[in-house]
Amino acid sequence: MKTPLKLTAKQFKSLSAIKKIIPEKSYVHSFLMYDGGIEIPLSASNRYVIAHTNKYSIYEFWTCLSLNPDQVQRVIAYFDNIEDRGMFHYLQQALPNLDEPYLRAGMFFLLNKYSKDGWVSRGEFMPESFNPLAMANLKKVSFENLMVVYNKAENFVDTMSSIKRRCDYVFIPVGDFALNYLKNAEDDINSLSYDQTFVDTTALKEFMDKKERKVILLYHYSRSVVKYFKDQKLYFVDKYGRIVNDESRAQEVLVANF
Repeated sequence: MKTPLKLTAKQFKSLSAIKKIIPEKSYVHSFLMYDGGIEIPLSASNRYVIAHTNKYSIYEFWTCLSLNPDQVQRVIAYFDNIEDRGMFHYLQQALPNLDEPYLRAGMFFLLNKYSKDGWVSRGEFMPESFNPLAMANLKKVSFENLMVVYNKAENFVDTMSSIKRRCDYVFIPVGDFALNYLKNAEDDINSLSYDQTFVDTTALKEFMDKKERKVILLYHYSRSVVKYFKDQKLYFVDKYGRIVNDESRAQEVLVANF
């Protein structure tokens, strides 16, 4: 089952490897929910996924889709001919302030599709990247084993520490490695957009070291990941999504504390 969204920064091949680590019928709390590229097919494979986000616009899109996909599709069909670059960038800024949830959900989908990288709040306008056939995947998403929840805490690690529901595993598809992901001189934690979540890698590692939960992180491969998490269990995943022993073939890295 495919996600109806895209996010270039987090296109992963590790689904089959993750399923080898997480057995069926497990309850998985996933954080940094965005496009659902891992969460949706994982939930469709007899795992129960509680997908967390601390960005309301992301939560609202998935909630509207779960409650009334027909209405989301109607909005998309009505506005799917965005041709003006200025209007596209205006909508990127204005989306949280639009006056109706299904309008915001439909625009979230369209901005995701028209954005070169898939970020709704920013990115280059690429009208040729929108394929109307992508709407077909909207109705195919099953929420039978998938729940999307909204957490207000800016630091999602705090939420990981206070999970009340059954939790067999915590899964975090991080993407590129950085000690403070999305935090630099131009883009700090106080100026993140409505669809980007700050990742404090130091706090994440400290949480893993405590072993309060079974945690799995997913990164694009880099030597920095391997060096930083050298005390954890590392699974190297090649370009075909297979777990391999040869680090030189790694495209992604799964980091586990168990």
